[in-house]
Amino acid sequence: VVAKFLYGILNNPSQSTANLAETISKSVSPEFIKWTVSVLSAMIASVMACLMSQPGDVILTETYKGGEGDDTKKRGLAEVSSSIFARNSEDGVALALTGFFTGLQARFVHVGVIITSQLVIYDLVKQLLGLPATGSH
Repeated sequence: VVAKFLYGILNNPSQSTANLAETISKSVSPEFIKWTVSVLSAMIASVMACLMSQPGDVILTETYKGGEGDDTKKRGLAEVSSSIFARNSEDGVALALTGFFTGLQARFVHVGVIITSQLVIYDLVKQLLGLPATGSH
């Protein structure tokens, strides 16, 4: 989706992006544009994947922590979610929701690098096999 959007800007520029697209296409080789779009798309996809999966992983981690004093007790989704939400609830709803994104910076570094690398390698292998770059067709 991101790659198609970026190629759309380069191939069918609007009035506001026409000068940028023209400058890029004149000064940069098509292979470099494919590489750049591939890397940018992979980075944006990895950021989105990290943002979407972090709350679920926080809930899963909290579930396996167990109750206070009783590590064998499994807590349900509602109990776990309310305990995460309650940590910062006195500061308002917006800050209470930040509990679900605890550790996001480390996740961006760790998981973001892995996902970006995988997607770039996938795109490179596709191009080496003679297939079009992701989003370019």
